[in-house]
This record gives sequence, structure tokens and C-alpha cells, in this order.
Amino acid sequence: MPGCRKSLSSTCPVRKGLRRGNASEPPDCSAQCRGREIEASEVTEKAVSQVKTGTDRIVVHPADGEVSGSVRIPGSKSITNRAIALAVLSTGTSRITNPLFSDDTERGLAAAQTLGCKVLVRDDEVEITGIGRQRPVPRATIDVGSAGTIARFLPCILAFGESGEWHLTASAQMTKRPIDGLGAALNQLGDPLEYIENPGRYPITVRGGRIRKSVAHVDGSVSSQYLSGLLLAAPRNATPIRITTDGAVVQSEYVRMTIDCMRRFGARVEASDDLSRIDVEPVEYRATTFDVEADASTATYFAALPAVAGGAIELTNLARASRQPDIQFVEILAAFGCVTEWTGDVGVRIRRPQGLTRLRGGHRFDLNACSDVALTVAALSVFADAPVEITGIEHVRHHECDRIDAMTEVLRAVGARVQERPDGWLIEPATVRRAEVRTRDDHRMAMASALIGIGGSGISLDHPDCVAKTCPTFFELLSGLGLPSDRTAAVG
Repeated sequence: MPGCRKSLSSTCPVRKGLRRGNASEPPDCSAQCRGREIEASEVTEKAVSQVKTGTDRIVVHPADGEVSGSVRIPGSKSITNRAIALAVLSTGTSRITNPLFSDDTERGLAAAQTLGCKVLVRDDEVEITGIGRQRPVPRATIDVGSAGTIARFLPCILAFGESGEWHLTASAQMTKRPIDGLGAALNQLGDPLEYIENPGRYPITVRGGRIRKSVAHVDGSVSSQYLSGLLLAAPRNATPIRITTDGAVVQSEYVRMTIDCMRRFGARVEASDDLSRIDVEPVEYRATTFDVEADASTATYFAALPAVAGGAIELTNLARASRQPDIQFVEILAAFGCVTEWTGDVGVRIRRPQGLTRLRGGHRFDLNACSDVALTVAALSVFADAPVEITGIEHVRHHECDRIDAMTEVLRAVGARVQERPDGWLIEPATVRRAEVRTRDDHRMAMASALIGIGGSGISLDHPDCVAKTCPTFFELLSGLGLPSDRTAAVG
């Protein structure tokens, strides 16, 4: 059975320098990593760049027949990052099972270690001994790389604690992404955050021991991560914290997921239905054992395979009652004409009926609440029998890249007619052709574009290793399902 196996790209001595997702089976590093305490210095920009420059392009071939098989989806990136943050803020040792090991989560583990946490990595689990409000390392420079979630959570963790000063740097990609909404909210509570170069962007300096007020207003129109970051850290304040919003929070289910995770660690949180008011009581987070469910966003790329190639696939560990908003993609597949069958509380089977020659189009999808599926839905839309309209996703222009513009470029390159709009697209059916396209070093662009190649005439992608952000073995998994790809080595 294919499955995303643990990838410790920067921390594992066996996998240093190994190309991510190489079609050959990577060596099993579990014996060398088991029980080994990682060093924060091991996760460096140099180590990450070494694995990201090993290959130049990957050619994903069209499906040669219907797809058939099952996939165990890796752990949720969003939930893993929340669990790491909560473990750092707790007193005692927390155990996180089934975590995602990827570029983003490794940045979080490295930050925890830098701040003085003991981090122990074992097979399919991580133990973190938290520091609560204490700051045993009161001064440090921490590089968050391109990890957007960590980039929004870490300043809050540092601000709600003892005195100290930390310089936070980021990749060139991350420095283009806004954090001004987070900075404005934090600085309403005191003056913990300072921009070093450009207002509202990384790099930043964060100072602890400066939270003096108890009410902050958060702009949730750009990223729900601003609100989630404040919520995660707020229980460690000495007095209650009230957070308000305008009630219009993008991907608001991620905030509710944050509150669920906080309660697992002992937080006392009361929130209005529209998240316009959230009250957080001061508590001592208690260490716990936390199991990470499958990543619903990553699941979309594999769930979509029968839609573009025919056949059937089973996702063995996807939770039907998941809080993750991208679980709605199963319903979207049904709207396109696929048959979806839950096998119980966990596990779903998707198949494309034999008589469905083209997917059913004519839809208008408002994907504001689950915008991470937008690129996948756009990829499917070119295989529909009528135009598909996608709306409500203007905020994804501020993700790893301008995702609306990026997907417009890909769709036009493969021969689709698409109207780009401020908050989405109108995509018309097309007979797609093979093309060389840019992923813009965006993991979701790479995986969604691969679907177009599989259902069409193949596709050539640059920056294939960007998938390491969420599913390092994405192309290996495709190969295991009979969907091969070929890599082209970089020249020079």
C-alpha cells in the first residue's frame, strides 16, 4: 500500500542530500533516527537548498489506463504545526503521533529546539518537552524558511512569555507574504513585534515580556493564521485575553480547529458562532498525547485521480468528521459526477462511473472556506462538460505565490480558455495539450498541475521538490499507483 513515509530531509543523516521524491525507494532511516535528539542547527537554509536544487524539472506522464489502488494520507500539516506549538507552550512532555514530517513541520521542530525544548523524534511520533512561559534561551536567531504557519505562530509564542529578544528571518518567498495583520494585533497588546526591513513583512524582531493589555482586534480577511497564532499563545498570559474580529474570517474552520486543539491541551476558550469575540482564560497548558489525523488538503490530489484518469481509489485514513475544511472536496467530487463511498468513520472510496466521459460541469463553487482545494478544483474543471466558476478565493493571491495568476498561466499553457477574476476564475472545458509550466515553487501548484498532466497529455513542472512542504513523497506515491514521472537533472 502506498503511503507517505517519514521524510526527515534536513535532520536525518541518511537523507541529507537525497532528492525528495526520487522515483527509487529512499533508504530507510528509521533505525538511525529512532530515539535521536535533533539539533536545531541541523535545519539550515543550506541543508534545505541542497535538496531543492538537485533536480530542475519533472515530467508527469499521462495515465495509461484507469487508476486503481489505495493510499494512506500523511498527517495534517496544519494540525501537526498546532500540536508542536501547543507542546512548546505546555509544561511537561507531550507525545505527537502520526505527525507530518516535511519542510514546514521540521522548521517548527527546529524552532522548538532552539528555544530550549527537548525534541525527540521516533518512528511516526515526536516527543517535545515544553517550556511554557519560560525562555531558557532568551536571545536567538530563528529562520522559519517558507513555513507560513510557523511564521505566524512563532511570534505569538515568543511574545506571550518571559523577557527575551529573538530575530526571526525567512526565505525570499516568505518575505513577500504579509504578516501586517498579525503585527497590528500583537502590538495592540503591547509592543512585542518590530519589522526590521519592510513594514508588514519578515524579517522581524520579537520581544517577550511586553504584553500589557488584554484586548486585541484581528483582521481575519487575509489569513486565519493571524487569529490562530494569537489564540494558541493567549492562555499563557497572566490575565484573560479577549480577541475580536469583524466576523468575516477566511477559512474560519481552521480557527475552530485551533480551538479544538487548544482544548485538548487544557485551554478554556469561549467563542461566538461567527468568531467575532473569543475569550481566553489564563491556564497552564498540560502536556498530552496528541494523534494527528490525515491531511485533508493533501488527500484532494489523490482523491481527484479517478476524476481525471478513471478508475477508483481508496483513501484509507481520511476522517469523515474532520474539522479540516478541505474535507468538503469529497462533496465537490460528487458534484463533478464521481461516486464517493465512506467505508466508515475513517476511509473513503472514490470512483468515476464508466459512462462518465467528461466530468459534470456547470457549477459555481464558492471556495472561501476551503480555498486550499481551489487549485485542485481548477485542474478538474478543464475536464468538465460545461464551464466551472470558482469564487471567493482572493486571499490566495497572498499565499506561497499569487495562486490565481499562477493557475491562470498553467491553464492557458495547456490550452484551456479561462477568465481570471479578482477572486477566482471562469474555466471552460478543453482538450488539454502537453506543456512546460511554472509551479512558482508552490507545493499546491505542483500537485494540482500534475493532475492536469495525468488526465491530459502529460506536463513538465519546474521546482518539483517544492512538494516537500506537505508531501515529500508525492511523486513516489503516484508512481506506486502506476502514474510514473521522469526527472531532468539541473544543468550547471
